[in-house]
Amino acid sequence: MKHSPRHQSQVCAREVPDPLGLHPIAAVVMSVFAVLGGVQSANVNAAETTSAPAVQFDTTFLRTDPTQTVDVSRFSQGNAVSPGVYPVDVFMNDMRVAHQDVRFVAASEGQGAHACLSRQMLEKLGVDFAKVNADSSVKAAAHVPADTGADAHGADSKQAGDSAVAHADECVDLAALVPQATVDFDFSEQKLMLSVPQKYMRNAARGYVPPEMWQNGVNAGFVSYNANTYHTAGSGMDSTQSYLGLNAGVNIGAWHFRHQSSVSQATGQGTQFNNIATYVQHDLTALKSQVTLGDGSTTGDVFDSVQFRGAQIATDDRMLPDSLRGYAPVVRGTAESNARVTVKQNNQVIYETSVSPGPFEIKDLYATGYGGNLDVTVTEADGRTKTFTVPYASVAQSLRPGTTRFSVTAGQLRNDSLENKPNFAQFTLQRGLTNMLTAYGGGIAANGYVSADIGVALNTKFGAVSADVTGSQTQVPNQSTMRGTSLRIGYNKFVDSTDTNIAVAAYRYSTAGFMNLSDAASVRDQAMRGGDINSVYRQKNRFQLTVNQNFKDHGSVFLSASAQQYWNHSGSDTFYQAGYTNSYKYGTYSVTAGRTRNSDGSMSNQYMVSTTIPLGHSQHAPLMSTSLSSSGGSTSMQANVSGSLGDNNQYSYNAYGTYGAGNGSSSSNTGVSGTYRAPYAQMTASASAGSGSRQVSAGISGSIVAHPGGVTLSQTVGDTFGIVEAPGAEGASVSSASGVKINSRGYAVVPYLTPYGMNTVDIDPKGTSTDVEFQSTSEQAVPRLGSVVMLKYKTVNGRAALIRAPQLGDRALPFGVDVVDGNGHTVGVVAQDSRIFARGLEDKGSLFVKWGAAASEQCQIDYVLPKSTGKAGAAYTSVQGHCLGTGESLQAASATGREEQSHVAGSNPDHAVEQAH
Repeated sequence: MKHSPRHQSQVCAREVPDPLGLHPIAAVVMSVFAVLGGVQSANVNAAETTSAPAVQFDTTFLRTDPTQTVDVSRFSQGNAVSPGVYPVDVFMNDMRVAHQDVRFVAASEGQGAHACLSRQMLEKLGVDFAKVNADSSVKAAAHVPADTGADAHGADSKQAGDSAVAHADECVDLAALVPQATVDFDFSEQKLMLSVPQKYMRNAARGYVPPEMWQNGVNAGFVSYNANTYHTAGSGMDSTQSYLGLNAGVNIGAWHFRHQSSVSQATGQGTQFNNIATYVQHDLTALKSQVTLGDGSTTGDVFDSVQFRGAQIATDDRMLPDSLRGYAPVVRGTAESNARVTVKQNNQVIYETSVSPGPFEIKDLYATGYGGNLDVTVTEADGRTKTFTVPYASVAQSLRPGTTRFSVTAGQLRNDSLENKPNFAQFTLQRGLTNMLTAYGGGIAANGYVSADIGVALNTKFGAVSADVTGSQTQVPNQSTMRGTSLRIGYNKFVDSTDTNIAVAAYRYSTAGFMNLSDAASVRDQAMRGGDINSVYRQKNRFQLTVNQNFKDHGSVFLSASAQQYWNHSGSDTFYQAGYTNSYKYGTYSVTAGRTRNSDGSMSNQYMVSTTIPLGHSQHAPLMSTSLSSSGGSTSMQANVSGSLGDNNQYSYNAYGTYGAGNGSSSSNTGVSGTYRAPYAQMTASASAGSGSRQVSAGISGSIVAHPGGVTLSQTVGDTFGIVEAPGAEGASVSSASGVKINSRGYAVVPYLTPYGMNTVDIDPKGTSTDVEFQSTSEQAVPRLGSVVMLKYKTVNGRAALIRAPQLGDRALPFGVDVVDGNGHTVGVVAQDSRIFARGLEDKGSLFVKWGAAASEQCQIDYVLPKSTGKAGAAYTSVQGHCLGTGESLQAASATGREEQSHVAGSNPDHAVEQAH
């Protein structure tokens, strides 16, 4: 469209308060709702796209000028979509299941396009066509009449009416194929939303994310650092200790390189470097396991965990859905009708679902600690109920029926105290056989050492019990071979009736010749160096017990105890501790008592009373905690006041005072500390003084991340994290990461993401410039372990202004008409009183309004905007002028004005735009 440069009005640009108090939200939202008020849905169901009748509008109430007619014909067919291929997020039953390119085809010329859904795609998304075909209510479905590119055979199938056996890549009508199924497409969010009744879906565990969605992420590198220095002075000493910890990583494709080390320095001791671990990692999807090459630790499920340098393949339970991790029994039963199944634990409903007549299985219960029996109620369609109980208790070795866990390790034992480090290989295997039985075992072969283990774990109504036997043989250099066995028994039980949790009860007895891998390596090392092998204590028996008793409104009691004895050393190590915790009107209090006896005969008792009281009722009210403790004839008292400040609790502080007395002397100390969690690092500082000494310290920690967009500073990252990319959105906050904000280049780091799970990362536009609009403020990612994923948010950068530009004589512009720029891009819609909230403007230019073909039915607005401040929360620009057509005088429209700031309190134009769209 050509626009005549003659007879145009130069707009007077000024940042002034709206004389009617009209915010951009009102200008845009009112126009959109007025125009679309008669449309039932902007997201048209795919089944109705081709047959939906045109919507008729009564435009009388939209007329602001009796001589004008408002044309809203483009809205009569709903929100039409042009044919083409669109990258969309696919949602199945409100759960995001894929992000992929989807072809949209038109049923006939002039009609809006709809998504081409193939049978193959729907099966991949979980639709079970066997169930669809078996349902007698399913009617013969016809193919979508579109140019799908089907071959002759597909056409023959269509003519035969046998759509259920159509080609896998041919477009099908989901709504006609599956009863009560719907398809909606939200063009603005690029979301394709499918809804299919659960009875026609394949059974999948809750929280299941298909491996096809697991992301390798991008090539990236990072260095996390933790630096601090600590200085003490007084009482004849003056020393400084400094520490720098490093955790570095490089990702190339699906391989992840990691390195951990530290450097420490102390007065009079020089500098010391410590290589903690270096390894590369890669996951094996088919085996649901991780491959580790380099430094690592063995799993502790069967044998005691040890550190190694070598290679390992081990099951990673994080690849399972949340509902399949850990142990929980399978609930089996039979329904006589379409029934509702309710599962309760400790009188709390933890699961509820509907089942069809016949046998049913519930396999995806979430693991809940060490259990508690499950009460299952089956409610039939006629209201009849039946109940039964499923025992539920677990030990560490318990697995769900059908679940396998394994590990294979080969390498060298890592122990810096050894001069002779043995090579070894280890294999472990666990298999859940039934609800009641899990079998496990494994073997170790090392230089001069072999060991084997076999055991079972049982889930019974009396609790969970595990029992295994380990045999070992150790060849001690220059001495005889030592052989022995070790019996280990574990028990866990939650007593529903008394709310008692016996969390850990374990007993182990070993014969004199038994040694685990670590002890055997130490004994052999001593023997090879000519040392005393009896300096390595060989354990005889060990006992552990932890009991928690909840009294509901009257607090809770805990008891823990442990004891162990040795074959080659007299005496025993024992530890007992008991405590009581309760809350009262203003806070909480606890009382604990304990006793420790070492094998050398030394003994000490410890007692403590502590309270915690909030000092106020506001969000940032500080907490005051006090404690009184006694140990070894000394008594100490301590009082702390701590809290946090800031919108995101980014500031935290603590102040304390202590006093101690005993053994004929006394001491006191006071100190303060604080932490600031900045967007790009975390800083800490502390100071204290008392009893002739003083201390000061400072520290900083964070990460430096290199990614395809450049280098970004961030808070300390975990092993799996994400990079936010939102061009121009400086100052926006990442809701899921406290204190994280987008930098001046449009990037931010989300320091922690959950591997193999659906991570939703939301952006809060508050704090961004008014010249930036978010088209999307929420993105999702499913990273693999160790990957760095990019989260890209669509933004529109350009000036925004509220324009009032009536025609000459203050005649209003037609309501609801599009406003375009010189490139033909729509930048706004005319609202009431000839107001336009326009986004994406240049500093100066022309806008065009056209509501008909005649020259008198179009006009032009020329504008010049004041210089942008670019600051977050700055005022939006209000523009006054006229829209002039051919033959109208420029002088007649000239006006004077002045520039001033207008700010809408408590609002952000970004939010206004999002809501309007």
